[in-house]
Amino acid sequence: MSVIQADQIQKPGGTTFTLPIVAPINNQFLQTDGQGNLSFQQPTLPAPGEPSLVAPEGVGNIGSIVTHTDRNQIYSTGEWTSSGPWTTYSAYQNHQDNHAIQYLNMQFGDGYGFSGTSQQMQGADAENELPRRLQFSNGNRMGFSRDVFHYDNSTNYSGHSFRMMPVRNTTGTSVSVTVSGYCSSYFESGYEGSQLFYFTPNTSTYSTVTSVTGTSVANNQGNTRQANLTGSVTIPGNTTILVCLVSTDWYNTTYRFKDHNFFYNLNNVFTATNGIICDMRMLSNIAKSRMTGMGYTGGFASQASAIWTTCATNYGDR
Repeated sequence: MSVIQADQIQKPGGTTFTLPIVAPINNQFLQTDGQGNLSFQQPTLPAPGEPSLVAPEGVGNIGSIVTHTDRNQIYSTGEWTSSGPWTTYSAYQNHQDNHAIQYLNMQFGDGYGFSGTSQQMQGADAENELPRRLQFSNGNRMGFSRDVFHYDNSTNYSGHSFRMMPVRNTTGTSVSVTVSGYCSSYFESGYEGSQLFYFTPNTSTYSTVTSVTGTSVANNQGNTRQANLTGSVTIPGNTTILVCLVSTDWYNTTYRFKDHNFFYNLNNVFTATNGIICDMRMLSNIAKSRMTGMGYTGGFASQASAIWTTCATNYGDR
């Protein structure tokens, strides 16, 4: 068998390529350095969970999940069996007990989730929506403004939209940004309304989170077609927080309601210089994962940590 021996190869009139001296190992590929030098390289394997992320990570991709429910009197007798801490849910107080754990269970579409109840109805009990729907920003807004139809024509607790956006600070120091949203708000029973708020973990590493703090940015307790909710959100260094927006369907006319739930001015949150991005590992996690340990046991702070620890397990820790 004949063997061609050469240090370099060149197509007539083309670039001269210098061949590597060492032999390749299994699965290596041939790479050029842009100067005509060839070498064998090992493929870079993706980080844990990366192949199943919902989108690449960077300033250019901003996403959220949204769940809608049309239930009248959420977590109350008539639509839900209610007892103990589940007797009242206020849509303008999602950042604190006991509203926070109820919000989280409805956001993820589970209703009572892991509380041990025999209730079988899911949280996203709606006429035309599914739980945990992914939505992405094409510009500076993300969400929807729409007309909705309700068969029962009830104006109190006529329906809610729950939105969650994971925001990560990639720098080592705390960063504050102004977050803005528009929400429909109806306030017939005194428990509905709308709110912009966020959850902050007690540590920066997913797997070590043991407690979560809820912070209210702005809320509306009134009958408003579009309530402008704006305020400052602080993200600790190298940490992912969850920025949330809850709205109540606004009664327009018979059987017709307005459902407004969207962030705007996202260009002021995610810039090329402030190190703030939408965390795609966490977005994939809240869109797909089963959050174990989310039952209410007297306070939401420790139970909510399951969101971060589950992300570490399913999509890689950081």
